[in-house]
Amino acid sequence: MAYFFIFLTVVLWGLAPILDKFALKEASPFSGLIIRTLAVAGGLLFLYPVFFKYKIKVTASSIFLFALSGLCAGLLGMITYYSALKKLPTSVVVPLCSTYPLISAILGILVLKEEFTLLRFIGIILIISGVWLVK
Repeated sequence: MAYFFIFLTVVLWGLAPILDKFALKEASPFSGLIIRTLAVAGGLLFLYPVFFKYKIKVTASSIFLFALSGLCAGLLGMITYYSALKKLPTSVVVPLCSTYPLISAILGILVLKEEFTLLRFIGIILIISGVWLVK
């Protein structure tokens, strides 16, 4: 079942930039972000009763960290992504922006003290190679 969710995630995340690119022809990046955020908030309110078994359980520090994450990825990251998507081809923007695992891998090693392995090093090299091939 987890792999089915991965498949759905890939399909949905792959579809979203195409819809965004069409929408950005007639809208500003900021307008797009407002509408997208409202749609997500509305969707959460609608789906919460369906998935009510997931109790909301947070601490003050987790609220702060989730909020900071939302500001980084959901606000600032989306504004910069939409701004790039409005000006460049989707086939360039999406792969280049999808290199964020490189940053996560490096920060995981440096900040979270995760193990630096040969496989991770090869993965980082492959990410860099992929970016070079797309550009």
